[in-house]
Amino acid sequence: MKYFLFCVCFVFSCGASEEVYKVAHIQGQQPVLDGRRDEKFWQAVQPVTGFVNPWNREVEPATALSLAYSADGLYFHFDVRDNEVILANDFRKERDIEKGDRVELFFSKDKNMGAYYCFEVDAAGRVLSYAARHYRKMDYDWEPPVGFRVAARRKEGGYAVEGIVPVDFLENLGTAGVLYMGAYRAEFSRRDSVVEENWLTWVNPATTKPDFHVPSSLRKVSLK
Repeated sequence: MKYFLFCVCFVFSCGASEEVYKVAHIQGQQPVLDGRRDEKFWQAVQPVTGFVNPWNREVEPATALSLAYSADGLYFHFDVRDNEVILANDFRKERDIEKGDRVELFFSKDKNMGAYYCFEVDAAGRVLSYAARHYRKMDYDWEPPVGFRVAARRKEGGYAVEGIVPVDFLENLGTAGVLYMGAYRAEFSRRDSVVEENWLTWVNPATTKPDFHVPSSLRKVSLK
């Protein structure tokens, strides 16, 4: 099977300073969703690293996100360094995911977040999905699109989350293959009997307090 890789890079459009992240295009066999990144599909993709915690620079454990676009959608793979994975002990409803470690992806058609869609996935592969409008107007009854799938894998020193966002959803959301995307991580840890929350992001939103639900947390992404 042949694989074709187009470069992953940052570019600037003429007359504008907005950064654009170009997602790798790969044609060929698709990856098995098992939380692993040892397939040839992923070896051709350069992960995005450098996730930052602007609100507590002392807590910035390694986080890497790989993105690749193919005929059936956008594949993603988070590789998370975490020596203490915390999950909700008494899991009863989707929002219990908010009580523990997880990774998050937001998708918006435009920079203003007039309508955006969120997927939060914990280290057990459980998903919290919701639609939203700025500012923090959430619809937790929203269900993921058909074809959205994830898998998680616990491993020594952390966990991995892998999944696919289906192409139909992205085409309806994006304009000419361009959309806005947020990538984040919730890092929970225990100190004595207290659970401390820290927040990592691939874009510094420049907010006083942790907040991902703001346009400044998004990055412009090209799937073309």
